[in-house]
Amino acid sequence: MGISACILSHRGLVKVGGADRLAFLQGLLTNDVSKISADRAIYALLLSPQGRIQYDMLLHQSQDDWYIEADLDRLQDLIKRLTIFKLRSNVTLDLVTDKTILSLWGDDVATNLGLTQESGACLSASLWTCFNDPRFADVGARVIVSSDAQDKVKDCLGFTLVDVDAYNQHRYALGVPESSQELEFDRAIPLEYGLDQLNAIDWQKGCYMGQELTARTKYRGLVRKRVFPVEWRDYDKDQHLLSQDRDVGHWIAVARGSALAMVRLEALGQEITCGGKPVAIGRPPWMIIPENNDEA
Repeated sequence: MGISACILSHRGLVKVGGADRLAFLQGLLTNDVSKISADRAIYALLLSPQGRIQYDMLLHQSQDDWYIEADLDRLQDLIKRLTIFKLRSNVTLDLVTDKTILSLWGDDVATNLGLTQESGACLSASLWTCFNDPRFADVGARVIVSSDAQDKVKDCLGFTLVDVDAYNQHRYALGVPESSQELEFDRAIPLEYGLDQLNAIDWQKGCYMGQELTARTKYRGLVRKRVFPVEWRDYDKDQHLLSQDRDVGHWIAVARGSALAMVRLEALGQEITCGGKPVAIGRPPWMIIPENNDEA
């Protein structure tokens, strides 16, 4: 199989500095940002007060700086959103324009990068900073390089460069959503997308924005639908998924042979179709669905 790599030109970075950055982000994000170190990257969300997803992000440290990776076309909005909460905190938020983000996956990616197998394991080398994807190991690794060093990194690591559709197909097959188009920002509930099981939420940390409603959703078993991977068989993306003539789901995203679909949990185990064609709902190894379907 070898190693595949995709330049994530649709993702960008914000550099976070200042003496108060930990306390500042800790009160806003769903994960415990005290875990961030030169050896550890994390996945986190910024929620609305109503517990809806506003931004998904990967956070890592390089030298003494922290970096937030998120959708490139929403980075300025993210900076504005975070700035609202700064008040007098000693925090700086700067758009990064001289770095390129790559996703690598395939045979022994972590080993080839000099990483351990630990989720989120991170290290900085002379040409790059890299870390295992903290969501799920099979997603692969992120490599952050200076934009003028891409060719050197390719020669050093010997990967095959692929397009963003290949990256999306890879993620979808693993049931891992990402970005505003897939997560339906300002509408999506983290648990409906399995983001708690993808390590976006630390249930032991203190308060953060949207925590009350997120915790209530978990502990009261209020999740009734989930995003699942589906093998794409030329369905009509505009048609809904049906079971016993009832609407039980809709398509979230498609890339080549893989797709993500939002499916009602009560329909699992039943025959599901779209446009008269059978739909096989996948179950990635990281996903846990309680037998009674009372929660996710």
